[in-house]
Amino acid sequence: MQIHAFSAAFWFSLVCFAMLAPGSPAHAENYARVCATTIDADSSEAVLAEDSSPAPGTKVIVHLDAGTECTALVVPLARKGSRLANGWRPQIVLLPQWTEKTLPGPPSSWEWSKSGDPFELWIFFFKRDATGLEELQKLVLAMQKSTVNEKLLDQQTRKLIDKLSPRMSGHARLVQGPKAGATIIGGTMRRVDFPWRDYAQEVPLREALEGELVVRHGR
Repeated sequence: MQIHAFSAAFWFSLVCFAMLAPGSPAHAENYARVCATTIDADSSEAVLAEDSSPAPGTKVIVHLDAGTECTALVVPLARKGSRLANGWRPQIVLLPQWTEKTLPGPPSSWEWSKSGDPFELWIFFFKRDATGLEELQKLVLAMQKSTVNEKLLDQQTRKLIDKLSPRMSGHARLVQGPKAGATIIGGTMRRVDFPWRDYAQEVPLREALEGELVVRHGR
């Protein structure tokens, strides 16, 4: 009887250990986190909200991380027409597991110093060997070049949207910034102290490690 009791306890312990072990199916963390913010000329950071507005020296940035290694692509588009918002170039980055990345990466920046059209930040996640990802990376890299003329940039933008169109057909979750007057404790502070994860949107990553999110500003 004691042997059987010991055996049962032993196997129960093994099962519990397997369930709690890092990387086990019970603890699979297939989601990413995204938070769009603004940084003003004094390096104060705040969540991008409905009442956020451009000002001299202000920039828009996106914080990201993910529970599993993947690639993130952020495409800033004007809501009216298939073109880039405010001349901002798309950004693509590899996300190691739970390692924060901030986009756009240097030397690029998304300056938001004057009024423009309402915009949407389309955020996509891919597994590293996703079909077509290498071509997307080459296209986004080509779009960073400062020598690109507007006509060519428009062509590249349309090509990028065409390649992403299957994932822009109504499946992406839409997020409007917090409403004006919404209570955000510590919502504006120095950049180095900003707790962006407290305000982040979670993006479920499907079996293919794919996920989408749209952050919209303006009406």
